[in-house]
Amino acid sequence: MVWKVVLVKTQILETGYSKLNKGFTLLELLVVLLIIGIASSVILINTSSIENVTQSRASIERNFQIISEESILSGNILGWFPDSTSQKIFILDSDGNKDIEFISGSLNNNWKSISKNKMIIKGIDGDDIELKNDITEFPVIIFYPSGENSGAELHIESEEYIQLIKLHQNGKIENETKSK
Repeated sequence: MVWKVVLVKTQILETGYSKLNKGFTLLELLVVLLIIGIASSVILINTSSIENVTQSRASIERNFQIISEESILSGNILGWFPDSTSQKIFILDSDGNKDIEFISGSLNNNWKSISKNKMIIKGIDGDDIELKNDITEFPVIIFYPSGENSGAELHIESEEYIQLIKLHQNGKIENETKSK
């Protein structure tokens, strides 16, 4: 009795697929999982920095809205005196001098979250004021009982982004955020 040995030749493609072995190799699956893991971590990191920008933007806008509303409701001219870690609100007399300090503790909670960033305020007169550790000597923005204000631009620079907040004299607030 003679045995015949028949060899079946199959071509294997570069991906490891053949007609006999249907499926993926373990190495291919691990590479795909690694790529998915890296992509999702990059998205998660970028999302958290975007949330920080959004929160700081909303808190600053809200602070200006609160000061403006308080000026309208009380009928007083209010001056905003910021530094790098806090902000104070004073009632101003008719000459623009500080009269009484207004309660501003709740405004500082949001302000501290952005205090680690470089902050520059451009006043309507064109002067640039970089906020340091000392409260400014003169009000940076003046809020009037009519709902108007003196206007200013606030530039906040962090490692990831530059945020520009424009406070128009009519009370309108514009925000623009650019990544570095």
